[in-house]
Parts: sequence; structure tokens; C-alpha cells
Amino acid sequence: METLESKVNGYLHANARGRATNEACGPFHIGFDADNGNPFLNYAVPEPNAEPTPEHIAALIAAFEKRDRTPRLEFAPGGAPGVEEALKEAGFEDQQRLPFMIVTAAELVGPLDVDGVEVVVLDATAGDEELRGVAQAQWEAFVGEAGGESGESGKEHDGDFSAEVAGLRSSLESGKFAVLARGAAGTADAGVPMAGGSSGPGIDGTTEIGGIATRTAYRRRGIGAAVTAALTRHLLEATGLDCVWLSPAGPDQERLYATVGYRSLGEMLFIWKPGDAAAAE
Repeated sequence: METLESKVNGYLHANARGRATNEACGPFHIGFDADNGNPFLNYAVPEPNAEPTPEHIAALIAAFEKRDRTPRLEFAPGGAPGVEEALKEAGFEDQQRLPFMIVTAAELVGPLDVDGVEVVVLDATAGDEELRGVAQAQWEAFVGEAGGESGESGKEHDGDFSAEVAGLRSSLESGKFAVLARGAAGTADAGVPMAGGSSGPGIDGTTEIGGIATRTAYRRRGIGAAVTAALTRHLLEATGLDCVWLSPAGPDQERLYATVGYRSLGEMLFIWKPGDAAAAE
């Protein structure tokens, strides 16, 4: 029987299969970054309800090691019972555990209106200035000088977001979506980017949204909830998905997503087998 957690694993498994460099090892599929050994860019996913053997896990480890990569997986353990125990018997260790939340069309609240704010969902027809607004919001929230909860204080941007815009456009042209909140026409902030976010591709009835980012000056107004609800509604209704999921960065984000109907379902497990390859990173 397919659960929502196994649906999440099916999505991640298909994403790994779609990577430019990938390899199957029994019920696992590994997505590699050929140019970057960062463990967060190289990881495997078990197929839903996988039942790996010791031989499968040995082949998995060997596939990573022949590319000088750290053996690592990302998946929802509730959608693949027994995989975590089998990996730990082979020497894998927890790297990180994060909650994940999910919502269906019947559960979703919104889109939400925020005074003075226009929220637009973007596809491949989006203009460069709209994509620049998304890039600016995400950079400021996650990397920039203000930094937010995840940022690196003190960094500055040269103001040229052309590379980020090109990356977003490529994503949208592949069937993904983004969302932008900006000042509404006729307001003092008309056209000013305030927040943004993006989604993955729809796979087997679900997708992940992420990168929900609100610029420092526009926080505490409900804009983050508004962009989350608008993007989620579009994905559920315009593209016909069964559910949408995300991983909140912390309790504050978890509470924000709950206000638009997301509910905590389980956890996402990041698990690896550190060794010589990890020490060399």
C-alpha cells in the first residue's frame, strides 16, 4: 500500500534517476554531481518500501567509493521501513534528521491576501525582472548581508543576478514553477520584490517546494505564508498533483507552514558512511 511517505520516496528516487550522472544499485538509485564532491550534491534514495540485502548495500558503497564520493542517502524512513536499520548494520550513521510536512488540496488554506502585496506564480513565460526578484529575495534570506536565520552575515552581492536568473529560467523551462511577492501597483513599494520560492518537478503525483524566502524588511507580515499558499495551490490544482511537501528549517518555519494547512507527517533522514572520502572534503 502506498503511503504519503512512500510517495515522497518515489519522488526523490525519480529525481535521482533523472540526474545527468546516476547509477542503480538494487532498490537504490544514486544521483551524482560529476564536478562537485560535496556530499549534499551526491546521494542515493531507496525506492518506496525497499527491502535491501547486504549485497545491495555493498554495491551502493562501492559505487560511491569508485567516484571518490562519501556514501550518503536522503529519504523518508517511514516510506521505506527496514532500510535505516540495514544501513546502520553496514556502518552508516545519522547525519541529520529534519521533519517534513505535507498538504493536499482539501487541507490547503489560501491563497492569502496581504495588504499592499501582489503574489504571482511564475512559469517559463516569466520576465527576467520577475525572476530577478525571486533571486534577490532568496539570496538576501539565505546568503546575504541581512542573512536571515540561514544566512552568512556580512556577504554582499554585486547586484548582477544574471546567473541566478538564468538558473531559474532553466528550471521553469523544465516544468518547474516559482513564486514572487512584490509591492502592489499604486503602493509606495510598487514592483519591489519582497519574497519568493520555487518548486521541483511534478513526479508521481507530488513535488517539493523550497527556497521560501522573505527579505528582511518585509518579514512579520504574512508574506511567507502567502507565497507558500499561492505556489502550493497552483501545484495542486493547475498541475493536478495529489499532494505537495516541504522540509521546514526549524520550529518557526514549521509553524508558518502549518498556518496554510501543511501538517507534519514524519522526518527526512540524511544518513552517511563517513570515512576517508568525507575527511578529504
